[in-house]
Amino acid sequence: MAEGFSADARRLLREVGLRGAIAVRLESDVETTLLRTIVDATVGIFGAEAASIALLDDMSGELRFVVAAGAQGQPIIGMTIAPTHGIAGYVFSSGESIALAEPSGDPRFGIEIAMRTGYVPRSILAVPLEDGARTLGVLEVFDKRDGSFSMQDIEIASLFARQAATAIKVAARAREVRVVLADVLSADDSSEADAAVSELVSIATRKHAGDDRFWAFVEAIAAMRHVSASDRDLAIELLTVIARSHSSSRRDASGRLSALRKSGR
Repeated sequence: MAEGFSADARRLLREVGLRGAIAVRLESDVETTLLRTIVDATVGIFGAEAASIALLDDMSGELRFVVAAGAQGQPIIGMTIAPTHGIAGYVFSSGESIALAEPSGDPRFGIEIAMRTGYVPRSILAVPLEDGARTLGVLEVFDKRDGSFSMQDIEIASLFARQAATAIKVAARAREVRVVLADVLSADDSSEADAAVSELVSIATRKHAGDDRFWAFVEAIAAMRHVSASDRDLAIELLTVIARSHSSSRRDASGRLSALRKSGR
C-alpha cells in the first residue's frame, strides 16, 4: 500500500473489503443486468421479435452488441461493426433516430450482420444512447408484430435509451473510482490489499450511486493527484480538521442523549 498509510488504515481496508466480499461475489455485472432488463422491457412494450444494444468499444473503436432480447436477437451478442456501418452505425454516427419498414432495401442496411445471424428483419427502429453531447451506443428494436414503427414509438424507445445511458454512466463512474484507488495504492503488490480495495469501492459505489455530492467529492479527491505536494498537504490538513469536527459533534450529540436518558426526559 502507498507509503504513509498506517497499519491501522491497511487493516481497516482489508477488514471492510473482506466483510463485503460474499455479498459482492453474489452480484452479477450490474451494467449488463440493467441493459438486459431494458431490452427485455423494450421487446415487451412494442410486442417486437427482438431488441439489442450496441455500445462503442473505446479500445477497438467499434460498436459491440452487448445484450439482446428475443430469440431472434441472441445470435448478435458479441458481434462488432464499424461505427458507421449498417443501421446501427448510421444512427450512432449521425445521432438521428430512425424507423424503417423493409430495411433490407435501404442502402444503409448491413446485410453482412443479417447473413451472419440468419435473421433479416422486416422493420427496424433505432435510437442513439446519448450521455450529454456524447453518443454511447444504439438501441435497436426489430419487427413490431402489430403494424409499423411510428414517431410515437421512437419517442418511447428514446426513453428506454436514456435509461440505458444512465446505467452505463453509473457503471463507468464505479470503474473510474476503482482506477483512482488502484492508482493511489499502486505501491503495494499485495493481492489481498487489491481485493480489499476492490470490494470496498464496490460497496461505496452501490451506496452512493445516485449521490451527486458524493461523486463531486470523489472527483475533487482524484484531481488532487495532479497538484503540488504542498497543496496536497493542505488538503489533508483541511480534511483532518473536518473529520475531527464531525467526530466531536457526534460525541457531543451522544453525550447529550445520554444525559437526557439519565434525567428521564
